[in-house]
Amino acid sequence: MLQPGQPWWQSVRHWFEWRPWFTRRKLAEPPDPPEPSGAERRQAIRFGISLETSARLLAMVQDDPRPVRVRNISVGGISLVIGREVATHSLLDIELLNRPKMFLCKLQVRITYAVEHPTGDWILGGAFTRKLSEEELESLLA
Repeated sequence: MLQPGQPWWQSVRHWFEWRPWFTRRKLAEPPDPPEPSGAERRQAIRFGISLETSARLLAMVQDDPRPVRVRNISVGGISLVIGREVATHSLLDIELLNRPKMFLCKLQVRITYAVEHPTGDWILGGAFTRKLSEEELESLLA
């Protein structure tokens, strides 16, 4: 019976799930879970940068006069939006500044991926050559 607000397909779902006993098979043991990929491989929590946080956290790449937008950051790495292409596996020297606290942190980032955005900007992801301390990360995000 279809309940108010219930999609129509849920009322007939049991017809597709029903099978006679003679067509049922014993299921094999479930396979081992796949190796983690993407976010599951990360060793540290990533903090997304909101509009409010982006006004406080500035990023500059050495030898590039334009500011760079930070998408997210963790103690081990960062994702940036930059106006030019950067080769993967290259090193970028960046400066991160929390304007209200006047906290400056200079870091090197090894670029692990670079994807061109339809706007012409590039989305970069990379790992810091040294991990940020929890205090440094807190000072950048506060």
